[in-house]
Amino acid sequence: MTDPLKLCQKIVHFGPEEEVDFHAEKELKRAFFEYRQAPKKALASTSYMVNGKEYASLLEALEEEEELTTAGIRFFNPDLEENWDYNVPTKAIALMGKGMGWVERFTYKSFSLDKWDKEQQMLRDSVMLRAFPVRFYFPQSIKTKSIDPRAAPVRPYVPKLITLEALWRVIRDKGLVPFEIRVCAYTKEQRYSYDLDLVNNRLLKDFRGGQVAVRNRAERSSIDYLNFDMILASTEMKDIVKKAFIELFEVTEATAFDISHTMGITDQMGKNSLDAIVSRGLADKEGNPPRESYSINSENLAKAASLVE
Repeated sequence: MTDPLKLCQKIVHFGPEEEVDFHAEKELKRAFFEYRQAPKKALASTSYMVNGKEYASLLEALEEEEELTTAGIRFFNPDLEENWDYNVPTKAIALMGKGMGWVERFTYKSFSLDKWDKEQQMLRDSVMLRAFPVRFYFPQSIKTKSIDPRAAPVRPYVPKLITLEALWRVIRDKGLVPFEIRVCAYTKEQRYSYDLDLVNNRLLKDFRGGQVAVRNRAERSSIDYLNFDMILASTEMKDIVKKAFIELFEVTEATAFDISHTMGITDQMGKNSLDAIVSRGLADKEGNPPRESYSINSENLAKAASLVE
């Protein structure tokens, strides 16, 4: 398999020639090594089928295939000793075209001694597939970066929750280099999400797995998840705030202590993160210090999602 850094360097050159100068190439290297060295826990290895051809790396497929028509993601060598509480044990995902496909998955019983039922039948769900880049590099030349240093920073690229085919075109047209992407699969009743490390070809573990019991879960529809994922993809937040946002959305309500316990941060940091979500109008706060209770404002979430479509 080709060195992932070399693949990234080829992909960035798909972008506008005037934006891919020495500075952009240097920044790509910095971003690449920063991502590779960041601690991450994997649950399984991945391989890919793109337009009928097998690839060990999605970066390799992105470098070779101009368009995406059909695709498959296969998960293998699962770590059965890890907690899959917030991950969906899956054998394969298939994109059949026009953003539609299927998922083959297994049942995982969080509170059972035998969490993995070896005799269970595989389940197949028809799904709508969407994705967005979580960690990436977008090329900017030193000339572009130097425009009016007194002005507020401008986001050169705003990620959006889009079809896999559309994301493929963005990457190839703009030279966007994806290090990690989130694939979301929506059935009529629920949503499954998969964080894919494209540098190391792995399925990543949800940060909540093994940290907090699966309890107090909120009843969310596929539309609720779609709205949430659209906001998660496009809204610029610090990582700590995004994690708090993810955790808060999945429960009916939470305190700063609940959030800090899961994320391994102080209660004050948890409170600050939750208050940042409230300040955006995406959550409500009730009660008095230090036991304020926070909950997602679904109506405002839907309104905000309509603005980023």
